[in-house]
Amino acid sequence: MIRKIELKDLEQVFELLNELYENKIEYSIFVEKYKESLKNANFYEIVAVEDNKVVSVLISQIINRLAKKRNILFIDDLIVNEKYRNLGIGKKLIQDATDYAISKNCEAVELTSMISNINAHRFYENNGFEKRQYKFKRRMR
Repeated sequence: MIRKIELKDLEQVFELLNELYENKIEYSIFVEKYKESLKNANFYEIVAVEDNKVVSVLISQIINRLAKKRNILFIDDLIVNEKYRNLGIGKKLIQDATDYAISKNCEAVELTSMISNINAHRFYENNGFEKRQYKFKRRMR
């Protein structure tokens, strides 16, 4: 079942998202950030649940690109629990986010992926995404 994230999901969502990031944050900070996102209508945050367990999460937000005619839906995070991969769950989350983007008259759905994550690149390409640009990052200390 795919649905919006609920407060009761946060611990499981936090654990999944921690698999993506090197710079882990404290759970209490994560909860505060999530509560702040609830106040922002541009966020779209969903989970896939199997047997009352959060097995996948997709965090996205609508971004207003000033030089473009229409907004985009940017997927910040997408992860599927390793035990539940290759079952079509990620594809369903992408489709749900795409349907949401269409309902909000977005121009496109965009995301980034780590250069080394070849499996994710293959997944995204198999789901209609194309490589179009590089992302550059400058860290602030």
